[in-house]
Amino acid sequence: MSRIAVVTDRRPPSWGGGVATAHFHCARLLSSCGHDVKVFATFDPLGDSEDVVRRTASDRYLKFLRRANSAIFRILDPGRLAYQLMDIAQRAPGSRKVAAVLARFDPDVVILPDHGAPGLWLPKLPRAKKVMIAHHNPSRFALMPGMAPLSGRDIALAMWLEDRVLRSIDLVICPSHYMAGVFRETHRFHGPIEVIPNLVDPAFHASVPADDPRQGLGLAPDDPLIFVPAGGNRFKGADYLPRIAERLNSYGRAFGLFVSGHVPDVLRRELPWQIPVFAPGVQSGEGVLSALKACSFGIYPTLVENYSMALLEAALSGVPMLTFDVGGNSEIILDGVNGRLVPAYDVEALMRAAEDLLRDSARLLSLQGTTLRDAKSRLAAEHHLARFERAITQ
Repeated sequence: MSRIAVVTDRRPPSWGGGVATAHFHCARLLSSCGHDVKVFATFDPLGDSEDVVRRTASDRYLKFLRRANSAIFRILDPGRLAYQLMDIAQRAPGSRKVAAVLARFDPDVVILPDHGAPGLWLPKLPRAKKVMIAHHNPSRFALMPGMAPLSGRDIALAMWLEDRVLRSIDLVICPSHYMAGVFRETHRFHGPIEVIPNLVDPAFHASVPADDPRQGLGLAPDDPLIFVPAGGNRFKGADYLPRIAERLNSYGRAFGLFVSGHVPDVLRRELPWQIPVFAPGVQSGEGVLSALKACSFGIYPTLVENYSMALLEAALSGVPMLTFDVGGNSEIILDGVNGRLVPAYDVEALMRAAEDLLRDSARLLSLQGTTLRDAKSRLAAEHHLARFERAITQ
């Protein structure tokens, strides 16, 4: 058995995005295999626990950083959104702080994400095998429909820093073939690259009971509840949400929305007032999963994706998802089997697919059944964990 350090930005119950969720499940699964696993979180305000070391930057530093980033790129790339380099800088103080603790842990294996480039600050650890999970890749964000243009300089600098980290990496694991293709096209790395999907710990997933918000929304038990992941995030299609909700509202059937993550007040005001909306804000992973398990199906108009933890958790919960054919979505969603996969950014097709499920309860019930069967046969951790374990320990 190996001593394994799993580096992440946050570790639940702190709120975190898909990368934090993926590394949370990774650590749990490796621990269940008998390895000595410790998590090192570089952007997490909560305190340490037995198996987690948490460090972060000060509020004063973060406030200064945001102002400095805005001022610098107002000159370097006026009119363009710049945040990739700031993502790295935000995690730098926490990464430096965990470095000494990680060195004392003396791991055989270090697993770290590309997002935030924590490898810039971690100790050399000459005997440890260093494995990078390629979740993010800033180059993918260059062109987003309907979004303000992103700074090319910001993206190029972030990619350059990630290339510096790759000099000390022994193995890269990409969670999808799509991400592997993007990685090979944009990074300079001559070591081995493997494609192994993100995993969900079945014990954790089974331990979270469904918590149905329908009653609090004034819905009947059989009224559809539609899951919208990260509904306030523009990269995840927040700008499409009011249009989709208005269209479905005109259909005339009672339904509700569960919108996870932070939802700005301006977006809430754009949603039809007749639609009951459960938007509890930032939650723990358990909170999101418990409401997700009560949903009928989901709509995910994401503009960019790697190997979505939201789609994966939905599939394992028997919740069909309707989404665009972008990024690695086609490696999770099989059209007509566990949801609908429509052409990229074709909102009309996405809305028609949702209307079909609202109209035909029998079809929705059948799709829920095939979703769960497909997830168990293709997406469950048991099909990929052994290969992941071999890849990182050999």
